[in-house]
Amino acid sequence: MRNSQSRVTSRKSQVAISVTLSATLACALAIIATTTIDAHKGITSKYTYNDDVYPILRDKCGRCHAEGGAAPMSLLKYSIDAGGAAAWAESIRENLVSEAMPPWYVDPTGPAVKNGRGLTPRELDTIVTWATGGTPQGNLNKKPVDTPVTANWALGKPDLSIPMAKPFTLAPGVMQDTLDTTLPTNLTEAKWVRAVDLLPGTTTMVRRATISLENGPVLAVWEPGDEAVATQGGTAFKIPAGANLQLHVAYKKNYLDEQQSKSDTSTIGLYFTDEPLSGKSIQSFAIDAPGSQGADALTFSGTLATGGRVLALRPQVDQPYLSVSIDAVTSSGRRVPLLKLRGVRPEWPRRYWLTDPVELPAGTKVEVKLVPGDPNSGPLMAAVKSPLQIGLDFVPQ
Repeated sequence: MRNSQSRVTSRKSQVAISVTLSATLACALAIIATTTIDAHKGITSKYTYNDDVYPILRDKCGRCHAEGGAAPMSLLKYSIDAGGAAAWAESIRENLVSEAMPPWYVDPTGPAVKNGRGLTPRELDTIVTWATGGTPQGNLNKKPVDTPVTANWALGKPDLSIPMAKPFTLAPGVMQDTLDTTLPTNLTEAKWVRAVDLLPGTTTMVRRATISLENGPVLAVWEPGDEAVATQGGTAFKIPAGANLQLHVAYKKNYLDEQQSKSDTSTIGLYFTDEPLSGKSIQSFAIDAPGSQGADALTFSGTLATGGRVLALRPQVDQPYLSVSIDAVTSSGRRVPLLKLRGVRPEWPRRYWLTDPVELPAGTKVEVKLVPGDPNSGPLMAAVKSPLQIGLDFVPQ
């Protein structure tokens, strides 16, 4: 009898264990199934990298975010493991939503400028939707081309090339520095110049440059990814015989090169043209901000002693600003908007060529209003110590 009861008890235990194992297995399968379903649910983007995102990144970001570019990562490849666009998806989203990238600060509600580098609303939506929607790769037969960045003259071979006298080197452990140097043109006669460009010797370390005529106007403001812009029709800079050029270059390694020695020998290119019918050279006018500044909105102004046609503006800021508005106010009280920017940062100074130049009479006041942003926001270059100044480039009357 006892043996019979023992067999029954043993059988009940086996059944209970079997039921328990079945339940555990069922739970495990449910978890796996749920995980699989959730993984599929993670792909919510209707846009894919190969078909939709890559063309935008190629055209709007590829001059810096490619192999050999100033940026430390290439966005022209999908790869997750090799640091491609998919690996940087969250960072891409954050930089686009905050308008930190691409570094194009023109407010579309203000006057139009040439060579815009910003994203359209549709392009922005496409990339952000892809970045937050599972980063699908798309058509595997449509493989994007990761075109390396190579230094080239955007306007073709210049009429005069002026290389730096010697290489500038960032030693191992040194991340950034600046160079100020004077270069002779060795011109034996005066020349008129329609464009000035810079050809970086090492594309991964040249971050920005300003080229000026010694004791004269600013000839070019260079940024990686930007193309040289020729002057407006019928205007040019005059370079006297024997003139010298002043070159200011800001260098910064990317983090991959921190412990390496990197050297650069950049070259200035001048493009000549005929003397304008007016016989007048483009001049620069600078408006300096007062020394004392606070956290509130800042306003300052300058007056044009000579009337003329304003071709471009060059805001040079000392910290991030939420907005910058520059207006001209004539003696009659007529107000003319010149430039409107938002989210401006000192790492990316630019010359903004106006689509429609503005004629201003002598005595016109140029008013500047800025709303400061967070001075500690973003990866500021330590070498950025520029004073707050607004430059105007104009042809005098």
